[in-house]
Amino acid sequence: MNLLMRTAPRLLFLLVALGLAACSERNSEMSGEPAAVARIEGSVMYLERIMLPPGVEVEVQLQDISRADAGATLLSSVLLTPTGGPPYKFAIEYDPSTIDPRMRYALRATISRDEQLLFTSTDYIDPFQGNPVEIVVRRVPEAVRREVPALEGTVWVLQTLAGEPAPAGAGGKSVDIRFAADEKRAAGFSGCNRYTGSYDLEGVSEHGNPLKLGAMAGTMMACPDGAELERDYLQALGRVTGFRQEGDTLSLLAGPEVLATFKAS
Repeated sequence: MNLLMRTAPRLLFLLVALGLAACSERNSEMSGEPAAVARIEGSVMYLERIMLPPGVEVEVQLQDISRADAGATLLSSVLLTPTGGPPYKFAIEYDPSTIDPRMRYALRATISRDEQLLFTSTDYIDPFQGNPVEIVVRRVPEAVRREVPALEGTVWVLQTLAGEPAPAGAGGKSVDIRFAADEKRAAGFSGCNRYTGSYDLEGVSEHGNPLKLGAMAGTMMACPDGAELERDYLQALGRVTGFRQEGDTLSLLAGPEVLATFKAS
């Protein structure tokens, strides 16, 4: 009896503590609290003793590079407008629940001006090596920069859609898009039909450069092949909020998500 009387208060305290912990956990789940956010901090620098021209932008991306047969998948990015010389400090926030330890991830940094790539990182940078992370970018040869196609006036051929290699459309023809600057019209082949619609480069985009595509009108042909591709492609165009261009590769974005990638034809 004495032993029971001595241990009863302790048992009561333990039961109350467990009950409070469970209640707190349930309240946290019901309150809809945002997921934890992790942060990668570091700096971008180059070794050349030169000053950057006005209007340059420094972009650092957290990428999933696990798939060797497809382009990198963008998980998060940050865009900086630097002043003065390097190093340029950055911080990228990401959701740690999206990181799969079986996959391979990397940081990539670029310095651009008016869509012209000036510097890029060339070495593999482990994003999870511990803060701070130092990224060294190297100057892109001027001859290569002159060959970079412009967004407008170039025929862009679809390479991937929703992260998968893009199939050919009807008649074995590739899906494509062209932006006509004079009319601000986008047009191309969508897998079965020709399509056209307006586009707008104004506005603000947290990821890449702003781009908004209007509703697309198309011809009304029926195709035994290419109809499903056309549907998925046009739905993707309707979600576009921005674009990113790296050399002859164009990526259409919905926030940080890469909807489709193209190659200059």
